[in-house]
Amino acid sequence: MSQPMTVRDDTTESPAVPAPPAPPTRRARARRWIRAGVLVVMVVSAVTVLAANREAVLDALTEISPGYVAAALPGAIAAMLAALIVWRSLLADLGSPIAWRDAARVFYLSQLGKYVPGTVWSMVAQVELSRDLRIPRRTSLAVGVLAIAVSVTVGLTVGSAILLVAAPGVAEHFRYFLFAVPLLLTVLHPAVLTRLLNLAYRLLRRQPLPKAPSWGGMLRAAGAQLLVWMCLGLHIWPFLVGIGADPLESLPVAIGGYALAYSLGQLAVGLPAGAGVREAALVLAFAPLLPGGAAAALVVALISRVTLIVVDVLMAGLQRLIARRAPATPPPAEEPEAA
Repeated sequence: MSQPMTVRDDTTESPAVPAPPAPPTRRARARRWIRAGVLVVMVVSAVTVLAANREAVLDALTEISPGYVAAALPGAIAAMLAALIVWRSLLADLGSPIAWRDAARVFYLSQLGKYVPGTVWSMVAQVELSRDLRIPRRTSLAVGVLAIAVSVTVGLTVGSAILLVAAPGVAEHFRYFLFAVPLLLTVLHPAVLTRLLNLAYRLLRRQPLPKAPSWGGMLRAAGAQLLVWMCLGLHIWPFLVGIGADPLESLPVAIGGYALAYSLGQLAVGLPAGAGVREAALVLAFAPLLPGGAAAALVVALISRVTLIVVDVLMAGLQRLIARRAPATPPPAEEPEAA
């Protein structure tokens, strides 16, 4: 009896072998080099600010115990973490939610841009880095503008309210800037914001925002920004106490004065991180609290600035190390930008 013939099935497909990644295009290589160059410029700018204040800060550190300097670091770090919440919540509210890891990489690297003269470089860096996550440029740019608007509005409102109660004499120095608060609050109304942003994009021949800002999103961002100002006040408070201020009297002035001073520095377009404007406002706010008057207040302002620069550089460096080990995972693609 003959055995049945076995037919070999050669049609079975072999496991698919992934194709090797395509080599980067000339444009991609150029973008990579430009990004590296911009990052170098931002780091050099931050280090230059540190170097410019080196002697003054070294002299100031002789007047303040290292323990007070160490006590200022947690507040500075907590403020940076809260600032990330502000930026990420605004991004999600405009329709581009991203993972915490990706948000931290974009936000902390871009923060070095504020030390480059011109004010806009932090937002430019955010827009460029957000492209890796397929976030529309109009969205990331709008978030940058909104973050500053929320920061200044909350800072002027809360700072002036605290100083009017805790230190009316100090609040008197800033009375003219308070007239901007009603205008800023009006601009932050979601309906007004949407019209203004879409009008700007129409003039630039860009598509409107994929999603309009909402009341909930703006309130969440404002609440997180309030936390930023509280943490920054707690950051500078140990310096005030260490140089002779009364702990209880100086705490509300530290929070309110720093919120006002930082907000005014953000309005100083063209100055790197509000240099000069912030320090002048801090001197006005803190001089009445300190035995050394304006000279002692300037010492506090300079040490605070250097501390925040160091924290910014460390946070950006940490994200750079993390990015090398775990590249970002972009979300699903958005619709293409209009030319």
